[in-house]
Amino acid sequence: MNLFDTAERFAAIDRSQITLDAGRCLHSLDRASTCDLCFQICPAEAIAPGKPPALDSSKCESCYACLPVCPTGAYNADDAVRSLLSAATHVEDKIVELVCAKNPQPEAGVSEKGVVIRLKGCLAGLGAGAYLALAALGLERVIARAEACSECEWGGLRPQIDAQVALAAQFLGGWDKKKAITSSDSTHGLVERVSWAAENPPLSRRDLFRLAARQGQVAIARAMENGERSTGRRPGRDRMRLLGAVAHLDAPQHEPDADLGRFGFAAVTISEDCNACGACGRACPTEALKFEKDNNEATFALKFSARNCIGCDLCMHVCLPAAVSVNHAPTYAQVFGEEQATLHEGELVKCERCGSLIAKRGEARLCDLCEYRRKNPFGSVMPPGFSGGPLKPPETRL
Repeated sequence: MNLFDTAERFAAIDRSQITLDAGRCLHSLDRASTCDLCFQICPAEAIAPGKPPALDSSKCESCYACLPVCPTGAYNADDAVRSLLSAATHVEDKIVELVCAKNPQPEAGVSEKGVVIRLKGCLAGLGAGAYLALAALGLERVIARAEACSECEWGGLRPQIDAQVALAAQFLGGWDKKKAITSSDSTHGLVERVSWAAENPPLSRRDLFRLAARQGQVAIARAMENGERSTGRRPGRDRMRLLGAVAHLDAPQHEPDADLGRFGFAAVTISEDCNACGACGRACPTEALKFEKDNNEATFALKFSARNCIGCDLCMHVCLPAAVSVNHAPTYAQVFGEEQATLHEGELVKCERCGSLIAKRGEARLCDLCEYRRKNPFGSVMPPGFSGGPLKPPETRL
């Protein structure tokens, strides 16, 4: 088998079908989760609510809108962004217009410069992180073309497209680039333009000569793509693309006034009530919280990365002493300042009853669970017939 046969076989593999890894879904990790982003956004009603939701592949129309909204990356498919980033490195005028697969006029454009890039799926499948990634590649203007939304069966996703564009533009305000990301729904004055398919941009002889000059852009595009492909416990793909973009942008001229809570960012604080059980670190679906002990198990540290936090509140739900609090409106400095902060640390001692390691807190020598059992020998459920007085025989059921 030669290289061309191998390439054709790999190209024939269709990875565009959306799949759901239910184990990564917040509903599989937290019974108290109220996340409804995926089934609320699906225009084909292919995702049924549940704990976790269920994906009906026969109904799925591959609009890809569920991919960027899932905070944990439970939905997976080869979307349009990877090929878009690669195609963007070929653009000389640093201006692109983005149209979806259903746009009836892909060869027309609103700008006289740049190119139109056709994407598979809906523009709602991009996410704000994709627009920021394009800005990190040096594009000076990105226009999301939404003039065909009113006649499209996916037209209900138009607000999502506008929201992603607005979020990206607001975030880029810190670099004075708000106008770099815009949308357009104008159907007047469209001019004939060069149109590319994102999966197959042209490669001219001039492109070959310019290849060395574009190596920097290509390297950045690959780095952001590799970050999005990272495995393990991590945030969803849109967050990973946003983080990749920020890593490759220059330092902002001033702090962006973007509402980072709308991106899903949050900041966690830990009070002195922490008992060092480590439940929050084990439960965190993105490893934003990490519980660490020294080699001798004499001290502990609870570390936090706001960049990976998705504000799911799972850490609060599992904290028995209620030592965790979450701020869903963090500042840019809180998120992108220190990459990893130590929220709480201290000495470890053994519980005198069960032997588990606990945080040293004053004269306490029992873990919270053993202390609760000591004070409540019957636990939270009273024996049958017990009402605070003498025990009564249980009722006889026929």
